[in-house]
Amino acid sequence: MGNVNPIPRRPVRLDKGNLRTDEAEREIRTRLQQGDPFVSAHAYDRLEEREEQGVLNSVDMIDILKTGTICQAPERVEDGWKVIVEKRMPGSREAGVVTVIVFPGEDLEVITVEWMDWL
Repeated sequence: MGNVNPIPRRPVRLDKGNLRTDEAEREIRTRLQQGDPFVSAHAYDRLEEREEQGVLNSVDMIDILKTGTICQAPERVEDGWKVIVEKRMPGSREAGVVTVIVFPGEDLEVITVEWMDWL
């Protein structure tokens, strides 16, 4: 088939009034390619608790961000767009990474890591 260039995707517009879940997922994955997210002290505490239990660690957190799904509409917050990226983990529990796509800016901030089935 020769050289086939994929059709370039339209840039995600974070300045508009709403953000679709697929756009938020794409933006998170793009930002992860540029570097690691900022992880809040609260998120580190939750990760330590779960790692001590042998169920969730920072590698899992990054995997959730890279391959998980945003099931709820992104919420506009002062610093950007807040989303929960969810993924079913081994053992069949659903984990969520609460994240802010910072705007304006290029940062990704992890607020907390939580089990979705206890909410």
